[in-house]
Amino acid sequence: MDTLFLLMLPILGVIMYFVMVRKNAFEERLALYRPQHQLSQKREVYLKGVHKFRLWFVSIFFVIFVAPSLVYFILMFQENTAKWYVLYPNEMIVEPLIIFLIGFLAYYLLSYVFKRNEKALRMLVEQMSDSDFELLLKIKERLPFINKYDTSFVLCNHQLYLFTFFAIREIDPTKITNMNWGRSKNGVSVTLKAPKRTMIMMPREAFPYFLQIVEQYNPKLK
Repeated sequence: MDTLFLLMLPILGVIMYFVMVRKNAFEERLALYRPQHQLSQKREVYLKGVHKFRLWFVSIFFVIFVAPSLVYFILMFQENTAKWYVLYPNEMIVEPLIIFLIGFLAYYLLSYVFKRNEKALRMLVEQMSDSDFELLLKIKERLPFINKYDTSFVLCNHQLYLFTFFAIREIDPTKITNMNWGRSKNGVSVTLKAPKRTMIMMPREAFPYFLQIVEQYNPKLK
């Protein structure tokens, strides 16, 4: 059996621990959050778009990665059962099983991240001012289709929320003391110090708005 498959399981386990178990102060509040207010039609339309995007993305991931590995495992299991190998599991069964587990765990992790982000957006959209929400919509309209509801940052009531894969970080923009960035094919990589060091990737179209927010709260960084 390829050692790479075996190594990926503990690696996925470690990633799942840092994403799903360890929580910062904002994520602990998020875990306790329950929708409380009826939102305006405009805000509800935005959140419905976020929900549809999540379902669309994770469904495609399932069809491409999980479903084929499940079919492969079932076919190999049936073949080995017919040959009476099922009582003595060998590589013909174990390897397809591990491939399926890797795909399923990756799907579960991805679903968790998107659901966490959707819940966070619901909470922030419920709390943010009209001007903050208009800024959110303005940024969305500038983004490519694939990124329109995949938010990398949100400004809400003078707090900046950074959406990374591993966590959602709440930052007071007035406490940002340093910021560096670099452009790449995939977007813009931004490193902040506020006071902890945080790195985030965002689409190029979103970066000018992010830079404007940071400079608005930190004129010295201009």
